[in-house]
Amino acid sequence: MTSGVYIHIPFCEQRCYYCAFTVAVSREETYEPYVKRVIREIELSGWQESPETLFFGGGTPSMLKGPLIQRIIDAFPPGSSEVSLEANPGTFDAEKLESYRKAGVNRISLGAQSFDDQDLKTAGRLHKAADVFSDFETLRRHGFSNINIDLIAGLPNQQFDVWKTNVDWIRRLAPEHVSIYMLELDEKSSWSKNTPDLHADDEFARFYNAACDWLEEIGYVHYEISNWALPGYECRHNLKYWTGAPYRGFGVGAHSFDKESRFWNTASLSEYAVQIDAGRLPIADREVQTRDIQLEEAFMLGLRQTAGFNIQTVAKELGIHYPSDWLTRVTELQSAGFVSFDGTILKLTPAGWLIATGITEELLWPTLLSISEATR
Repeated sequence: MTSGVYIHIPFCEQRCYYCAFTVAVSREETYEPYVKRVIREIELSGWQESPETLFFGGGTPSMLKGPLIQRIIDAFPPGSSEVSLEANPGTFDAEKLESYRKAGVNRISLGAQSFDDQDLKTAGRLHKAADVFSDFETLRRHGFSNINIDLIAGLPNQQFDVWKTNVDWIRRLAPEHVSIYMLELDEKSSWSKNTPDLHADDEFARFYNAACDWLEEIGYVHYEISNWALPGYECRHNLKYWTGAPYRGFGVGAHSFDKESRFWNTASLSEYAVQIDAGRLPIADREVQTRDIQLEEAFMLGLRQTAGFNIQTVAKELGIHYPSDWLTRVTELQSAGFVSFDGTILKLTPAGWLIATGITEELLWPTLLSISEATR
């Protein structure tokens, strides 16, 4: 599998209450200088490969007009099979979409978050539900046949009947891909400082489980904890993250993985500009992939995939042998209904999906990383 490339576009109309990403509310005249610096970073990196996938994330990449997106795409050798761009409702029009298609964008991820106006107001979104419907129709009219819709489950005071209506709109619109995120508060978000009334854990579970059932009924394949797709429309770029494939990130705050280490750019726009203008890569830090880190990531990423992963392959690659008391712990988790294990493939059950982080910690600490036996 060849490498994928992620391009971070930080610009937004405003920061949503739940957002903890690297974003900037900036004037339009700042967009082109940023794009020039991203292209300069690509040049400085010495990148010469045609990426299998390109993903424009943010922020709100659809704040940029087509020619700027075109310039970034043209900075790479041609041949990318999947070129995704995140878009917020109300931030694009027919002219933009035509220029995106001309540039090579063939997948749009639409940040709807909800089809209910009160939900959107609560989350600090600027668009209305009507914008989502209108923009989806516009995307179809301009030939986009691979569309993802993002939804957030468990927004403050969100009612279950509203959530059911949200998922029912997925049935009616029939996008090729759906991402559903359970609301989590990050310390960098506005809500972390003024916490609204959030749903209890059992209510979160009700929202999530209902979505799993409803989406399965209408033909979506649940292939990752937060992601569903019609057959053949799984996001090829994001699959690289979950399967441990290499990828390169460009732009402020972007992360990269080259199999040997993970490294990431500065999250400061001003520092990013200083480094690029001085002819230096804006890498802020690097984490070498020790065996312990590789083992931890194999479990964290493998268990996010609903098909699970082969623990024997991981053991062979890392030169370890699973201790008997760890295998006993897996058996206990299987008896409790949280994991499924056939001696080779380990995966979470639907009950385990809701507490994936906790289950992963149970499997890794303290026994596996501390007493797994080296075989080489």
